[in-house]
Amino acid sequence: MKKILKGAIAGVALLLAPFTQAAMVTQWDYTVTLGWTGWTFGAGTGTQSTSASLLTWGAPGGSHDVIGGGRSGLGITESPANGTINTNGPFALTNIITHYNNPISASYATLTNAVLQSTLLLTPINPVDDTLDLLVANFSINFIETPNQSPCPFPSLSVCDDIFVISTDALNASFDYNGFTYFISIIETSGSLNPMDAATCAQAGIVGPCFGFKTQENQFTDAQFAFLITTEPVTIVAAPGVLALMGLGLMALVGVRRRKQLVA
Repeated sequence: MKKILKGAIAGVALLLAPFTQAAMVTQWDYTVTLGWTGWTFGAGTGTQSTSASLLTWGAPGGSHDVIGGGRSGLGITESPANGTINTNGPFALTNIITHYNNPISASYATLTNAVLQSTLLLTPINPVDDTLDLLVANFSINFIETPNQSPCPFPSLSVCDDIFVISTDALNASFDYNGFTYFISIIETSGSLNPMDAATCAQAGIVGPCFGFKTQENQFTDAQFAFLITTEPVTIVAAPGVLALMGLGLMALVGVRRRKQLVA
């Protein structure tokens, strides 16, 4: 009788195993890398310098990171960013984009478009499991180095602010892992990136609405990024000066390893 009972218990355990071995991941290790993978400059003179972390243009021998240095640029810092993030927990800070806006000659070739690539590597640590395949997303940048003369054809605090517009393809991305669906949302925490007015979007060659920032002449603007992992979609807060969930959701992610749900 004891042997029969033990056999029955073992059989029940085997039947229940597929339903009990998968658990929601509550904590992850992450690495987020941001870099420029493409760029286009307009016609003109001057010099241009390009790398994965920095694009600059303007006067030969000038300095992009000095006010009045004769060169402008877009730089990326804090990349790669590493850390730990909890599912449905606080956001994790990642990379920073800085626009260095110095007045430059109208005869110089300036940036018009760029491609920004974001990669995310996630490793479950509670419970411990294998690292997911690399998640990759590409975002289009429209950039306008405006003429430094009045009148400005769009609302501007200086004469005239330069314009940075980033593509907003989706609010959230989702991926399935061990029978659970997770949502990834990138946010911008410094309040620099906001919805732009129609005239500014049009100046950047975009039919509004669009999302980005304007930088006054002789100023530098930082955009601090972060991200969330949740089990429900998050909602955008489209208001200037407020923590805004960007349309930088990793909907374009490729290479996510999807695991089939276990069935009895």
